[in-house]
Amino acid sequence: MNEHLENLKLVLTSPRRRAPDTLTTYLSIAGQYLNWLGDRLPPGEIDLRRYFAERKDGGISDNSLRTWFQALKKLYNANHWEWPLSPDDRPESSEVAGQPPFTKEEVIQLINKRDKYTHNECFYLAIATIYCPRRIELARITGRSIKNNTIYIDTAKKGRKITHLIPDEIMPVIKAYRPGEKDVSTLSATFHRICVKGLGKVKPGYGFHSFRTTNGTLVPIGLAKADKPLTLWGEFMGWSKKSIGATFFGTPMAGVYGRPELVSTDPYFIDREVFEVHPFLKQWGVND
Repeated sequence: MNEHLENLKLVLTSPRRRAPDTLTTYLSIAGQYLNWLGDRLPPGEIDLRRYFAERKDGGISDNSLRTWFQALKKLYNANHWEWPLSPDDRPESSEVAGQPPFTKEEVIQLINKRDKYTHNECFYLAIATIYCPRRIELARITGRSIKNNTIYIDTAKKGRKITHLIPDEIMPVIKAYRPGEKDVSTLSATFHRICVKGLGKVKPGYGFHSFRTTNGTLVPIGLAKADKPLTLWGEFMGWSKKSIGATFFGTPMAGVYGRPELVSTDPYFIDREVFEVHPFLKQWGVND
């Protein structure tokens, strides 16, 4: 192993050792890149952009390119090379928006089986069932995302970045695990294990987005029954104002003029309103 890979390995193993699959994947990606570079060290910005372009032309998916982005950024940092790309250059993971929803009963069953899960499986299930982030958004969560009883969601697809309140019901689960940024394939494997342990099988076509679809139906129903504005759901999810207007009023501009922050000075007013009708929050607080 050459000195540049040794430096990367050191960063990935000290003081906190990354998961074995992360270590193997990152070192493999870095090794391929270094072989491609040859003696062009330190690499220039054009080298890096050309390499990504070649990988893309070779058929690598955006999901995989995102892993390459993270691995190569670690390689650059480990060797004190200037990283020339910005967060806007990071490939976005494709999302399967058509993933079917779980039934309410299935989600409750998954939550009730939480004693069968590892700390990290419980963590991602809690986040997915309460806040409904996309898989790529789950993968972005790190220990730094959680502080002062809040969690920061780095939303994809140009959505508004959101800092959510962590309710008491899931606080023990959140505190029990410190997350690190992951590849989306790792999250898919986590979802698979949760379903096998909780439902006895993995239903074809389902994924973390299925929780988003389920809540996207149940939460607005709860809001309507409680005589609360349906727009609270869009605000909770970080939708753009125009998306909220188009969804709930039939015109994008209607969302622009909606100002929920005028109702309360509480920065977590929207969270508290949604939590009151959330179909799965109380289930996390039930002791079997």
